[in-house]
Amino acid sequence: MLDEPDAHLHVILQKQIYDRLRRIAAERSCQLIIATHSEVLIDDTDPEMILSFFRQPHRLVGSGERDQVTQALRRLTAMDLLRAEASPGILYVEGESDLNLLAAWARVLKHPLHQWFANHPFWHANQGRHPNEARGHFFALRAIRPQMRGVLLLDGDNRRLSEHEVRADGLEVLRWERYESEGYLVHPTALLRFIQSRALPLFCPEAERYLRDELPPAVYRDPLQTTDYLRATPASKALLPKFFEAAQLEIGKKGFYLVAEQMRPDEISPEIRERLDGIRRALGLSDG
Repeated sequence: MLDEPDAHLHVILQKQIYDRLRRIAAERSCQLIIATHSEVLIDDTDPEMILSFFRQPHRLVGSGERDQVTQALRRLTAMDLLRAEASPGILYVEGESDLNLLAAWARVLKHPLHQWFANHPFWHANQGRHPNEARGHFFALRAIRPQMRGVLLLDGDNRRLSEHEVRADGLEVLRWERYESEGYLVHPTALLRFIQSRALPLFCPEAERYLRDELPPAVYRDPLQTTDYLRATPASKALLPKFFEAAQLEIGKKGFYLVAEQMRPDEISPEIRERLDGIRRALGLSDG
């Protein structure tokens, strides 16, 4: 009986050690019982000789199930495995900035998802604009928990991706209409109120002038409507950094959720509530 004989070894050494152990076992007519997380050892063993402890302990029935196990080991962290057992589903967003914005808007709107966000939700960063990251990670989760639900929230700059490129069994796909989630912070009244609470009064007029010069009149008058400008503008890269620079405030992308926290319900686009509703439905969460 061996407990992780592969631990801390290079993959080539893992294979060599395993081959040596099997030769010794054959020479001595004895059985090897090995506990391992090594993809090398699993891939080099017939499926019917593998007992998986994902879900209920069970013997693997074929190479397809073995591939699922190795995929899970490759893609999932120890925390992923723990969260998968306790969570009804997982949310995929581009990064932590998106998660924090959603959590802030849910609090302001008193949305049913507010409590879910407050209780350390199960989420995964989609590594930018790569939906295949979500699909691969979700496939690994379903290997250990087939009933796992998932929802992938894509920025509007991914609108050219077809549904079949991003969808997977059990994974719901939602999309922002605007270029990115930060585009929903583009509300002049909310932005100006935010800097007035933080910046020196001397710089507030300069920041307001920047917004008036930069934003099309239609956006300035009615920022709740999603216009072509907001569909095409990466607010997090151009508009918001220069706005905060004009106000002499050092606020990076990770701090943008602070603006969302100070927005009022009537300053939040109806689309945000729709996306929060969509996430709740996709994850099978109750209204409470």
